[in-house]
Amino acid sequence: MDSLAERVGLSVLIEDASFRALSWSAQTDVDDVRLHSILRRGVTPAALDAVERLGLARADGPVRVPAVPQAGMEQRWCVPLRAGEDLVGYLWVLDPHGHAGTDAVLALAAAAERAVGVIFASTPPEDDDRRLRDLLRRLERGRDEEAGRSLTVLARLPDDVLVVVDEYPRRGGWPLTCGLTAYPVEPGHWSATSGAPLPLTELHEAVRRARLTLQALRAGALLARPSWDHLRAWRLVVEAPSDLTPPEIHPGVDGLRGQRTSDLLITARTFLDLGGDVQAAASVLHLHRTTLYYRLDRIKAVTGVDLRGGPDRHDLDFALRLTAFREAADPPSS
Repeated sequence: MDSLAERVGLSVLIEDASFRALSWSAQTDVDDVRLHSILRRGVTPAALDAVERLGLARADGPVRVPAVPQAGMEQRWCVPLRAGEDLVGYLWVLDPHGHAGTDAVLALAAAAERAVGVIFASTPPEDDDRRLRDLLRRLERGRDEEAGRSLTVLARLPDDVLVVVDEYPRRGGWPLTCGLTAYPVEPGHWSATSGAPLPLTELHEAVRRARLTLQALRAGALLARPSWDHLRAWRLVVEAPSDLTPPEIHPGVDGLRGQRTSDLLITARTFLDLGGDVQAAASVLHLHRTTLYYRLDRIKAVTGVDLRGGPDRHDLDFALRLTAFREAADPPSS
């Protein structure tokens, strides 16, 4: 780096594709962005926006980058570094006064091949794995444009990549801290536990949808497919406000929960889930019809609701579903 800096008479820096500083010259001519890159191993969001706006990741040769005062970024040259067609990093030359001429630019381009070697020598695979995990954790916590851009560069994905979250790990997935697995996908490819693909920066929302879908399934939801897109009426349950209690929807739910055994509660849930089909409910519950009718009468006595046609049966059904959903919540992490 020092020899290249001496040749062009300017400060030189190499970053990997995630904008982490790997090697730099001993020149003292630096700006705020250069200091941030070296000292904090990354770039500011304002500088990253400028880089993205100029399309540097898609450039084929040296690009003069204008100053961005609001980002503390002075004028410089950038040479995207590639291994074949894959972007692996950037070679930066700070040129605040526009002194670099044609010869200097050609020297930068010639140095690019050696700079790629610096990147591969300075970035062990385990560092990339650690960086990937860090970025995924940030995206799990909430929308993070910077983390999304860095992840697409690190994983060599298209800018418009989408993501889904699934319960089961498969090849090509990213394990998440919540125990689920994320998968980068192209538009229209496949649905997962989280439903249809979302933008990568919405990974946290995909995780939320997947976890709520699994919670609904643990609560006994009968879905055509184990996916957010197939929750249908259960969407009303999983999206219910946290301050809404089941007895507020129908007080009869407390009467069923307060019984000595769960027979009436299970019977009510099963009968309502099956749309009031006596034959199907008797089969699922392994009951004689006479016993089922007896239980339905007991449920009416406890709740005041006739499950075979009473006007309040839908309210009780929702209250029972919400109760089961809340009870199926993941235990709080320690």
